[in-house]
Amino acid sequence: MAKNGSKQNPGSTEPIASEQDLTPDHGGDTESRVEVFLAGVMPAAERAGESPVLALVPWVCDVLLSEHSLKAYGRDLTHFSRHMQQLGVHPLDVTADHVKFYKAALVKAEVRPATIARKLSVLRGAYRQFAEKGFVKWETAQAIASVKAPPVKKNTTPALTQRQAMSLLEAIPIDTPAGLRDFALIQTFFITGCRVSAVIRACVGDIEFDGVEYYLHVTEKRNKEARKILLDAARAVIAYVNIADIVHDLEGPLFRPTTPDRLGFARRHMDRKTPWRMVKKYCRAAGIEPDRLKGRGIGIHSLRKTAITDAIRNGAGMHEVREFAGHSDIRSTELYYTRREEDAESAARRIQIRIPLPPQAHRQ
Repeated sequence: MAKNGSKQNPGSTEPIASEQDLTPDHGGDTESRVEVFLAGVMPAAERAGESPVLALVPWVCDVLLSEHSLKAYGRDLTHFSRHMQQLGVHPLDVTADHVKFYKAALVKAEVRPATIARKLSVLRGAYRQFAEKGFVKWETAQAIASVKAPPVKKNTTPALTQRQAMSLLEAIPIDTPAGLRDFALIQTFFITGCRVSAVIRACVGDIEFDGVEYYLHVTEKRNKEARKILLDAARAVIAYVNIADIVHDLEGPLFRPTTPDRLGFARRHMDRKTPWRMVKKYCRAAGIEPDRLKGRGIGIHSLRKTAITDAIRNGAGMHEVREFAGHSDIRSTELYYTRREEDAESAARRIQIRIPLPPQAHRQ
């Protein structure tokens, strides 16, 4: 393991920076961390005293606002850089053909289409920035941008039915501190419809009581601040905060991992994979098979989709749900909604263009 968290690239003496160099907890200002990271990912790009990777710094800092996005960018760019190094291709000599071969390798490795599409999007953005700064020709950047991603199916995240969601909650044992935390966490996802990063990054002080209702202040996608009403989840959240004895630790994490003996909680934020494993575990306990053959299984994002779908099915308007979900475009909200054949009948029953048949018509 190299210094500063860098990883050694197999078959090369050049270090590859760790994606952690991009994250807020790594120390230093964001621009400096991104610059160090990019220099480590693409060390061969330093040529003739030029530093083309610096062309990416403003773009990365402006577009990739969340820790999760930064890590995903780091993984994708590192993976492509390693692939090119193994082929002996300099980053500034990459052509659309190289990208096509890279795409073919991903397809052959049975990488999910959505993942391939994201990786290609990262490359399109990176080489567009190189072109804008004059490090590669515009024709090259445009040719790379024209490499098509494989078709990606929309709306593939499975949602739970209302009954399944309730069964999942009923399957969580609340007679232990860890069980009560799990119940509070999952119910919070169902009530708020938040993304996983928003909930697990919340702090105790983000809970607000206005004298009537409890709310949770969260930071959603693109650093958008939101105030989410907790409703029925409030009782569980407050019970967990009290039993965890963290009610006065306002700046401390709200949902915390357990200590090794599972009797207490460590003072750090929960890993984003923990809620995902939690959903799988309690689905099975509730008799719900969370995995899908050749498809996306039930995971933490399913709770968000379940909340959105349930709100619509129970009469919430699409614009209300758009605000609830934090979508900038209502078309994104519509993609989350799982339609049923019964929806057409329900819509028909709402139509009020009705005139009774005159009595004499029955005698004809």
